[in-house]
Amino acid sequence: MVFLSLAIATLGSASAVIAASTQSPPVRLRDLVKRAGTVTGPVIPTDFPDPGLILPNGMPPWYVYSTSTSHGKVPFAISEDFTEWTPIQGDALPYPGIWVSSSNSAVWAPDVRQIGTNYYVMYYTAFSEADGNHCIGAATSLTPAGPFIPQAAPIVCDAAGGGVIDASGFEAPGGALYLVWKVDGNSKGQSTPIFIQHLAADGYTLTGSATQLITNDPVDGGIVEAPSLVYWEDYYYLFFSSNRYNTLYYDVSYAIAKSATGPYTKVQAPNAPLLVSGDCGTAGPGGATVINVLDRYVNAVFHSDINGKNASGGRDMWQISGLTLSNGVATVNCPKK
Repeated sequence: MVFLSLAIATLGSASAVIAASTQSPPVRLRDLVKRAGTVTGPVIPTDFPDPGLILPNGMPPWYVYSTSTSHGKVPFAISEDFTEWTPIQGDALPYPGIWVSSSNSAVWAPDVRQIGTNYYVMYYTAFSEADGNHCIGAATSLTPAGPFIPQAAPIVCDAAGGGVIDASGFEAPGGALYLVWKVDGNSKGQSTPIFIQHLAADGYTLTGSATQLITNDPVDGGIVEAPSLVYWEDYYYLFFSSNRYNTLYYDVSYAIAKSATGPYTKVQAPNAPLLVSGDCGTAGPGGATVINVLDRYVNAVFHSDINGKNASGGRDMWQISGLTLSNGVATVNCPKK
């Protein structure tokens, strides 16, 4: 079974990444340590938020998928070299499912995973008319371009918690499959925990019970979201965004653990956040997806505010090539101008 897993990497010591901070303003990282893994962008210079990334069968072309825009429910683009990207190629999920509200049918944060040689599962967020909140759906396809065919019902809902969003897949060493997601508590003035739960071999049937990995602390600006879980050299890295997505405080940070289900420790300055506004020319960087390609190297994609101020002008796609993880620390490098 092939299930391309998420991953990231950098230089440093795990002893420097202990304990959650209680300071109230967001932590700011400003080139405090030498970086590895090159950030470039925008590589898709149009509205392409919350990008999901996959390299089918470990061979080009790469595929990326975005939240709904004027280009479709789940627009996608491709690249042969992870340098140049095509214009948007089409809509991978033109019909998000019978359970999705007809009056509010946008799709958020799609994540595609490969299970088997010619079998793909897409996880996505949409508004459920029956539940009255955002739920997580799953759709399948025999090709990464789709069209993906949705399941008849969502696979995760949580009305009491405020809904659920930002689902992503993960394969642990040994082949166990998981789904990771955020409870959208900020929609009700509540906390925003991130959960994990086992998936069956089909890639979309949840089994067992959910486990909380992290939740928001004061330093997170009231929110943690957009989880992306990866394994690399004895560490599990849970990447996430914190603070509000439509502000320049939005960022990419991470927590680490020795087990897929935790306990996780949020990494602190100077080793985190991984990206904040101003780093490498970004503005409100977030919504990252990171993949480990056959244990050979790690690449990532994320979005940044086009207008340099907030999300109102759209968010274009940026990338990180050859990201490195080492001893529980992740770092990036800005290209020289």
